[in-house]
Amino acid sequence: MAEWLQLKIVRFGELSSIEERKDILSEIKIKLGNLNNRESEQIARNVDFSQLFNHLTSIDREFVDQVCDILKALFGILEPEDVYERYSTEISQLIIHPAAVVRSLVLHEILCIVSDPSKIPLILRDVSLMVAIINKIGDDNLMVAKCAMCIMKEIGKNSNGLQILYTGEPLRSFARLLAKNDTISFRIYEVIVDIAKSSKEGLEASAQSGFLNSLFDTLESEDILLQVNALEILTQLALTEEGLSYLEQQEVVRKLVQKIAQANENPLSNLLIPGLMKFFGNVARYWPNEIFSKYPVVVSALFEVIESGDQTILGVALDTLGHVSMRVEGKYALQDLRDAMPCALKKIAEVIQGMPTALRIHALNNLALILDVQKAEQDNRILSLTKSWFDSMCDDPLGMIVALCRQPFADIRQAGLEVMAVLASQVWGQEYISSYPGLVEFLLDRNIESFKECKEAKYEVIKQLVEAEQDIFDANIMQRFRDFVNQGPHYNEIDTEVAIEGGL
Repeated sequence: MAEWLQLKIVRFGELSSIEERKDILSEIKIKLGNLNNRESEQIARNVDFSQLFNHLTSIDREFVDQVCDILKALFGILEPEDVYERYSTEISQLIIHPAAVVRSLVLHEILCIVSDPSKIPLILRDVSLMVAIINKIGDDNLMVAKCAMCIMKEIGKNSNGLQILYTGEPLRSFARLLAKNDTISFRIYEVIVDIAKSSKEGLEASAQSGFLNSLFDTLESEDILLQVNALEILTQLALTEEGLSYLEQQEVVRKLVQKIAQANENPLSNLLIPGLMKFFGNVARYWPNEIFSKYPVVVSALFEVIESGDQTILGVALDTLGHVSMRVEGKYALQDLRDAMPCALKKIAEVIQGMPTALRIHALNNLALILDVQKAEQDNRILSLTKSWFDSMCDDPLGMIVALCRQPFADIRQAGLEVMAVLASQVWGQEYISSYPGLVEFLLDRNIESFKECKEAKYEVIKQLVEAEQDIFDANIMQRFRDFVNQGPHYNEIDTEVAIEGGL
């Protein structure tokens, strides 16, 4: 096989007709798709691919795509570092190839190398190659740019790579790209923040480079959209303890709190508030007590947005509340706000019952997060809290959820069943379900579910009920629950009956 392939590659180089070359490429592609391990090893050891690189200069796009397909298959036979060591000269040249498919091909191979920490030194030895990769972050083709960004993020996680990135020509290349335009500068900021959040060393180096301060300055831009983009990137840094501490030291967090406090003074604040909500919501998910105690104005603003019912930013506010509520610590921090959560839950009930479908589903999804408690964390205190929150929603909160589970629309029905699964995972919810007229029969009835997603969501409810506390459901019902789970989410009773009748 190796000999055949080498002959074909030589013949390919001798032909002048593009069509004949395409025919050979098609033959090679078919052969490469049916290799065994022994043939792959022979090819890896004995076949020279270099003649294929020479034909990537063609103006025939289809032909270039075909050559790239073959090279990709051949690269897959070799270890990534072998590809680089054999063809480093060609790789360096092809990074600036006019065809995006070629640039993407070689950058993907480099990404495979740097994804293995033990192989990164291969690339670090070639600073000019690193500079070429950095420059590709500014590529017009987004796929090429993203691949280059991923390579730099991996290199930035390596202590030696970090030193090289933030010195000399690589540093200057980053700086030049920052000055190009907003789109490219935010790609650079994304790489810088990813490096900064990867390690304490990465944070220190990123800070010393001056690039983080440049990103902070963007938060003071008069362009609200630039501020929103900067917030989104900085949120990733704030999700690390050292990153959040650094943002506080630099007074970035205090300035963001001020923006929330002064939101009513800026007619464009509605554009910025969602980004601020996401930032503080994500941070409060991990450190609720710190955010709630240090920045009460943020929490007040969150509940004000929910209470206002402003549909343009209500979805983000609900997502933020859901994020904060995901962990038990967040639930207790919210409980300490006394009437704030019961009032918010009443508003969520209003949204669920009367607002546009997208917001209703948003509200249901976040209600599931607010009420959910992992089994291992369930105790009397937290279950008492989630029960009180659910009861505060309206006069008949379970009836509201049941009505949604009976809706003929898959999205609402599924979201309702997902809330039901959360209720079914807690003792008080199991008691509510057992005493609600007709609800158990509805949950066990497979024939009324026609949507795949809803069948699976209902199955999750029954899976929770199988583990219900003793004496809530009678033995017959518990056996039906177990049968339901054993049969799987897509079991069809009608098909079974037909099969039995056919066998008689």
